Amino acid sequence: MDDGEIVGQIGEGAFGRVMYARTTAGRVYAIKTFKTPPVRRDAKTGAIARDQVVGLPTPTFREVTTLRAMKHENIVHLHRVIVNKEERSLSLAIDYAEYDLGVILTWHRRHRRLVSRRMVKSATWQLLHGLHYLHSNWIMHRDIKPQNVLVMGDGSECGVVKIADFGLARFVDPGTLLKPLHENGPVVTLWYRAPELLLGARHYTRAVDIWAAGCIFAELCTLVVPFKGVPKGKEDPRTMYQEEQIEAIVRCKGTPSEETWPLLREHPYYERAKKFFYPPEHPEGVPADESSPMRSDPELAAVFDELCAYDPERRPTAFEALTAMDYFAKTEPEPTRNIFDYELAAGEHRIVYPHRKITHEGDKPPDDEAKPARHDAKRAKRQ
Repeated sequence: MDDGEIVGQIGEGAFGRVMYARTTAGRVYAIKTFKTPPVRRDAKTGAIARDQVVGLPTPTFREVTTLRAMKHENIVHLHRVIVNKEERSLSLAIDYAEYDLGVILTWHRRHRRLVSRRMVKSATWQLLHGLHYLHSNWIMHRDIKPQNVLVMGDGSECGVVKIADFGLARFVDPGTLLKPLHENGPVVTLWYRAPELLLGARHYTRAVDIWAAGCIFAELCTLVVPFKGVPKGKEDPRTMYQEEQIEAIVRCKGTPSEETWPLLREHPYYERAKKFFYPPEHPEGVPADESSPMRSDPELAAVFDELCAYDPERRPTAFEALTAMDYFAKTEPEPTRNIFDYELAAGEHRIVYPHRKITHEGDKPPDDEAKPARHDAKRAKRQ
């Protein structure tokens, strides 16, 4: 940066790396630098390869174009695009967030301490506000997960939730909707992937983001991933269909019926998945797991059931969830702009979550940190 300096590295992954930068005015940013491979062209036509756009990998192009078009408190803000012609690299100066929901959940699991009810509501409420903004602008995020939901640290935006990582985002204007979205390949990290995606839907809607938000809501409530499928290596990870994930959803929610999901049987992979819907021990269908952690509180269970309805047509939009669901619109505690502004029980102290680790040049990480984590999958430091 011309008016500042790179202080250190905060993450690295297949896409490139993320640096921590500070300007002369004292502002801090995350600098996300993408690797840009040499331009590949079709041998016959000379056209740029289909998986590249103007020399950029498609996910990089999507992230840049999406962030440049968005401006909302609950969406990470793009401050500057930096092109380095000599290194053939593209960098984005974005909001620096001290935490993400993945880090916060990791801390609570390690300390076996539930997340405050107000913090759960505030984080989900802000996430839905961000999704409402995206969906109102015809954008599907398609990779909502705790690590992609940032939380700002100290400053005027302390405790504000911001959706990040738009590498899988897609504009879905009416013209685009005529094209089968399944041609894009797998979207949404497995544990947060909606059932219509797993069953091979050729066309899907913004409801896939609502399902993922419902999964995060349940995880914040219980510290347990609600649908934790563990791949056994049978399925090609490049396909949407993943048997273990379908089985995990059915174990929790039970078998969907034609009443609860009228278009269920029309999905391409329905016949393959039917063995999980009607296993030998449950020929009439698997019952919902009433011992699931989410069932201990009827109010929270009702929210989870709505956001994670089997039928995407029956999931509320983000706007409907915010305005028509009593949990967000009417009941106490009220959600707050600062998710760290929550009630304390007698004798409790406010939690101080671990800050992101900044690695300086020349630092030698311990053995268990030899491979830096991706920026979208930070882990809390050991306490």
